This record gives sequence, structure tokens and C-alpha cells, in this order.
Amino acid sequence: MSIVCRVAAVLCLSVVAPAASPLVENSDIESGDLAPREAGGDALVTSSEPISDTTKAFAFDPAIKAEAYADIDYREPLRPQFHFSSGRNWLNDPNGMVHDGEKYHLFFQHNPAAPVWGNMTWGHAVSTDMVHWKQQPHALLPYRVDGRAGTIYSGTAIVDHNNSLGVQQGSQKTLCAFYTFATEPKFYQAMAYSTDSGESWTYWNEGRAVVPHQGFDNGERDPKVFWHEPSRRWVMSLWVQSNPGRVRFFTSENLTDWEFASDLMRDWAFECMDMVFYPGADGEQQAVIYDASFDYEVGTFDGKEFHTEAGPFVAGGGNFYAAQTFNNSPDERVVQIGWMRGGPNPAETHGLPFNQQMSFPCELTLRDMNGEPRLFAWPIEEIATLVEETREQGRVAVDEDGADLLNGGVLDLADIELAFEPGDAETIHFDLGKARLWYKSGSRELWMSGVDDKGDRTDVLVFRNLKPRDGVVKLRLLIDRLSVEAFAFGGEQFFAGYYLPLEQDGGAVVRASSGGAAIRSAEVRRLRSAWRP
Repeated sequence: MSIVCRVAAVLCLSVVAPAASPLVENSDIESGDLAPREAGGDALVTSSEPISDTTKAFAFDPAIKAEAYADIDYREPLRPQFHFSSGRNWLNDPNGMVHDGEKYHLFFQHNPAAPVWGNMTWGHAVSTDMVHWKQQPHALLPYRVDGRAGTIYSGTAIVDHNNSLGVQQGSQKTLCAFYTFATEPKFYQAMAYSTDSGESWTYWNEGRAVVPHQGFDNGERDPKVFWHEPSRRWVMSLWVQSNPGRVRFFTSENLTDWEFASDLMRDWAFECMDMVFYPGADGEQQAVIYDASFDYEVGTFDGKEFHTEAGPFVAGGGNFYAAQTFNNSPDERVVQIGWMRGGPNPAETHGLPFNQQMSFPCELTLRDMNGEPRLFAWPIEEIATLVEETREQGRVAVDEDGADLLNGGVLDLADIELAFEPGDAETIHFDLGKARLWYKSGSRELWMSGVDDKGDRTDVLVFRNLKPRDGVVKLRLLIDRLSVEAFAFGGEQFFAGYYLPLEQDGGAVVRASSGGAAIRSAEVRRLRSAWRP
């Protein structure tokens, strides 16, 4: 959970892992960045009230339910059509992403009362394919306990397969949600559980701490909980300190009593930690730990300590932040969704009922690249359920007159794969629906244009060092009403751009200036809305 206020740390004794080396990019290709990445540096402040002030009365009726959003039909001109957005009001970090055996749950930081940050609550949506979502009643609401009021910050959800908590009813497995209770003077970690697949929730011990404040930053937050099969224990990772960054690990047998395991000290680590696992060549799992800015290290985890083998690296760029992966994946894929933070405020600029959106779900794979393990991101295959029409283009020369990939057709929502040869052209221009991108051959940079909240054009760097390989650059682009997501060379690097679209014709034309270029191949897939049958 992103907050603004920072406080001094308090020292305590702990088991400390060795510090890591400076960050390097995920590959030679570098993503552009729209916001500060340093710990504690927030690019977005949307509430006029102090973020840490939870002692005042909440600015909304806790009885508000998602049924109040029933009049939203997702047909607004700037409504994302295949990226999740709340029917109304504000969202930010994805939370509690889990598959319960039948469906996927996406919880998220949500203001039920207004399209700005505040009143942090867990919104809730469900899906059978991670593409078509249905918003549910709000899951976890702010509350007051022992005279302390607080809101619900980010966290995780798990399926209690072993009935560790001991509250299972019948054959329905219990869902447990771990969250940060954002209260004064210091945050703590608490838990709620559901015995009916997320339809209703009970706060454990009336919402008191299962992990009390650890004595570091006042805003210790964002618990990640997962089952570690080799040790037969539940594990929690918790961000507790910045400058230097400290991630604390705990273990538990019953989900309520947590024991300190170790501390991981890393300068890069800042909030919203996640850890994912992949099969290793020698039978030992490889672990990847990452933070809100998608800085990550690859290594092993023995149930108590993380041991680094490679990294740190940084993946992703642009508006991508605070991503999580689904716990209990039914097919063992590692699927990630992030918050596309910042960017436009369509509620303010166009009077629309929502603000902010999620990224499209991507599968993360761990691959060897030049002798080192690196994460690759690629849109999940379920995007194929949205394809209405596919146009394929073979090799065609590109000059100032341009090549029309749709023969005069109109492009709105799209999934496009391109392989192009820069040749001796100075610049290659891509006008794709309302999206405009261009590649500078000399600097090997990919740029895009959008419109800011003031209506002014803004140019954004997408990728640096996007060098042709065997004379070819390969891109995949997901184009929605307010966003462009770009993936280079099979997901080796990716970028999430959230912007107001340009006022331009909605075709699909590629042009070259000051020289000639070529499209080696192109596949343009027109998409239908995920909100339509």
C-alpha cells in the first residue's frame, strides 16, 4: 500500500541477510518510468486529508455495497474495456489475489465514497478466466477496535487447505485474508476469514493484531502469506522499514501465532512484497522476491531465510506498481496483476465515475538470459476469448506514405504483434487506434504520446536500448481506451502506459521518415469488450 508519510526507524536485533549489489535492468532493454522509484517517493497524492489520519470518522457509510454500482454498464467512452476498473470510485493496489478452486478473486484497495484516494477498503471482484470480472460487495471495511479506528491496507489471501485455522465448515475450504490495519499511532497486521468463498468475512479476534507492530516504520505493511511445503509451515513476508529496506519473515502452523524467522536487508525493498516459486534444475525450487516497483532477486527460500543467487534486477516500467500474483493457481502458472498508477483522472477531466485501472494479467516465467535467470512477462492466453477478428500482414516496405495494416479499417481495442526492420529510416511511426508510438533508430528508443489532465500532449519514453536482433525489433502491444502495454522480445521487458488518448483517426498505419523501413510481419487482433457477453 502506497502512503506518503515516512517516520524514523527504531533499531532492534535481528538475523540479517547480506546486502545485495546495485540494481540492474531486467535486460539490455530498459523501460521508461513515469514516476519516482526511490523508497518513500510517491508520484500520486490525491487526498487532501493526511493519509495517516484514521482517528476521524470515516467519510462514507460502511453499509455501502457494490450493488449500489448496478447502474454502471461500462459503456463510457473512456472506460477500460479489457482492464479491470471499479464500477465507481477509486482503486489502487491489487490485494488478496487467490483461486479458491472454482474462481479467481481479485481484491483491491478501494475508496467506496469518492474517485480519490481515501477510506481504504478491500473491494472485490471474481472471475473464472481472469479476463471477465464481476464486481462483488466490498469485502473488508474499516473498523474501530479497542478505541482505535483504522482502514484496511494491502495484503494477501490464501486457501486454508489443511484447516490450519480450524474454522472450516463442511467441504468448503476457508479463505483467509491478511491485511494491514492502518491505525494510529502504529500499523499492525490482522486477519479475516471466510467460510463461504468470500461472500462474507469475519475479523479474527475482532480485528486485533496477529502480528503486532515490529518497532520499525510506523507504517509497517503489506503482508504476503503463502504455504511452504518443504517445511510444512505458513510463511509471511512483511515490509517493515525503509532506508535501508527491511523485509521480515515469520512462520506459523495455525495462521494466528507467528514466529520471527529472519530479516532480509535490501536497499531496494519498499512495500508490497511478493514471492513466487519455480521448479529448479536440481529439484530445488527457485524463489523470486520482488517489491512494489518490481525490483527483484532470484534465489532459494528454505522456509525461514531467502538466499540470493542472482540480482537484484528491475523489470517493468511506466505506470506499473504494487503487483501481486495469484495464490493457489490451479495450473501452476504464475500470473501477475499490477496497479497502473497515476496517469489521468477521468473522474476529474471527463466527469466519469471511476479513477485508475489494473494492468492486464500476465504470466511470469523465469528464463535463462545470457547465463542469468530473468523474469519474462506475457499476456495470459485467455485474452484469446476477446478476439473478434485477426488481420495478418506479411513483409511490406514502409516509407513516408505508410503501410495500412487494416486497409482503411478502424482500430479501437487491440492486441498487436509486430516485427519490424528499422532499415535506414530515422524514425518509424505507429498510429494504432488512438495510440501513437515511434521508434528512433539512432538512439534505439521507443516512445509514445498521450494527453495529460490539462489536455496537453505528453511524450513518454517506453524502452531504451531497444536494439534490433538480426535486423528486427519485436513488439507486442495491448491497446485499451486509457492504456498501452508494450512487451519487447517475448516479454523480456515490458511497460505499462496509462494516459488520456490522442484525438486522431483510429486506423493502423506504420510510416517511416528520412529513410526506408519494413514490416517483417504483423498480426492485428481486434478485441471485443470484456464487459459484453
